[in-house]
Amino acid sequence: MNSELNTFENISVAKLKTFVEDDNVTILDIRDEQSFQEGHIPDAIHLNNKNIDEVINSNDPDDNIVIYCYKGISSQNAAQHFCNLGFKNVFSLIGGYTEYSNMTE
Repeated sequence: MNSELNTFENISVAKLKTFVEDDNVTILDIRDEQSFQEGHIPDAIHLNNKNIDEVINSNDPDDNIVIYCYKGISSQNAAQHFCNLGFKNVFSLIGGYTEYSNMTE
């Protein structure tokens, strides 16, 4: 029996952009609703308690999933949670939305 769990990978904004260019990613924003409304990565889904089951069920375990928060700390916990659910290609954005917005200004 293989007891090894999947683990997520930390990725840079540049790597995220390659996923987006290839149209090969689901982007999840775990910040609060107001922050999401004020600005977010294009095509990101605001992940919250109301839609988490829908998001989990609508993605294939082999899909690329990038999760981000404000600075890349909380997203690591969320990314590991998705790995624990059986998702295989889960990524946490280094520096979170703060880094993304700094790199795209």
